[in-house]
Formats: sequence, structure tokens, C-alpha cells
Amino acid sequence: MGSASDLPAGAPGPRRSRAETASRLVAGLSGLLLTGLLCAVVVRNGRPFPLDSGWHRWVLDHRSAELSDVAVAVTNTGAGACAYVLAAVAGAVAVGRRGRWWLGAGVGFAALLTGQLLRTSLATIVGRARPPVADWVTHPSGFAFPSGHTTTSALVAAGLAAVLYRRARHPAVRVAAVAIPGLWAFAVGATRILLGVHWPTDVLAGWLLAGVLAGVFLPPLAALLGWIGRDRNNPYNGA
Repeated sequence: MGSASDLPAGAPGPRRSRAETASRLVAGLSGLLLTGLLCAVVVRNGRPFPLDSGWHRWVLDHRSAELSDVAVAVTNTGAGACAYVLAAVAGAVAVGRRGRWWLGAGVGFAALLTGQLLRTSLATIVGRARPPVADWVTHPSGFAFPSGHTTTSALVAAGLAAVLYRRARHPAVRVAAVAIPGLWAFAVGATRILLGVHWPTDVLAGWLLAGVLAGVFLPPLAALLGWIGRDRNNPYNGA
């Protein structure tokens, strides 16, 4: 009988089971925390919590023009064309086949778009106002809760980390594959507070929502991308 290492690519195994279990745990814990935070925001009619106001005032007191310029540059990578390109790249790399990379790119793009639509719907339902306009360094749009840039960058980071981790072979490379996208997403979320356009709990909600969506949708997306990229001539694939 062959060992687990002899299984063809895409076959179920212990690693996949552990990954799916971890995804469920992340989704469940993030969902519980997000539900609690959402209820608290609704009960307060969207008014900022004392923690929100305190952090906001501290940021305004310590913000500089130079730091704001850096924050604007970082925050611009967390949404729009840059985020969608990164999501498409993650999908293309996950497929890993020249003839079908564009299908993977399309899946990555569509997955991020779906997450954005869900986030926008939630924000519209909650209808939380942003901090005072006078405190803004940049000009956002839409409601505050949860933060769009934060959710988007965290979703992209989760997809990139999953793909790069699976492709990496050296342990140090795997650590970097998770750490670099994670630090980027954290930085994007932090800039939303620094730029004065979100309360801290908006950003926290964005991370939690991304945790729910990534935990629920990453396993089936990985399976779909694996199916797209499989070798149709491989007898183990049932061709």
C-alpha cells in the first residue's frame, strides 16, 4: 500500500483535513466575535465606543504629514485595481498551468468581487457613520462598518498566503509566504485609522469579516482551482 506521499495531487489527505478544520475554526471564531461586535454597534446606533474615540484622538494628536503620505500610499494598495490584480494573480498561480491560468485569474477576481459585494451589503444595512470629515486625510466613500479596505486586503492576503504556502517547499519560505501578506493586510487596516476615515472597531470588523469569508470559501475555492489545474491526462484524475 502506498504512503500518503504517493497520492496524486489533489487527493484528500491528512494535510487537507487539518486545513479544512482550521478554516472552520477561523470562520466560527471570527463569526462569533463579529456577531457580538455587530450587535453592540447596532445597539449604540453606530455611535463610536469610548475605545474608538480614545484611539481616534490619540492618532490625531500624533499624526504627521510625512506619516500620512506613507499611509495614503499603503492604503491605496488595499483596494481597487491593485487588490483585484493580486487576487487574480493568486488564482492564476494556484492553477499553475499555462493553458488555464486565465481561468484561475478569473476565479480569484470573482471571489474578491463576491466578498466585496457581501461587505458592501453589510455596511449598507448597518449604516454606521465615519469619523468627522475634518479629521480625514483622504476621501472615502460609503458607510464605515466594516472597513472596505481592511476587508479587501485581508481577503487578498488570505488567498495569497494559502497559494504561496502550498507552493513553497522550504520552511522559511512558508513562514514568509504567510507573514508578508499578513503584515501588508495589517498595515492597510492600520492606515484606515491613521488617515482618520474609520473607527478602530470598523477595522476590527473588517478583519473578522475577512476571517469568516476566508474560512468558509477558501477550501471550496482551493478545490475548484485544483480541479482547473489538474492534468487531464493523469489516470489518477479519472480521465
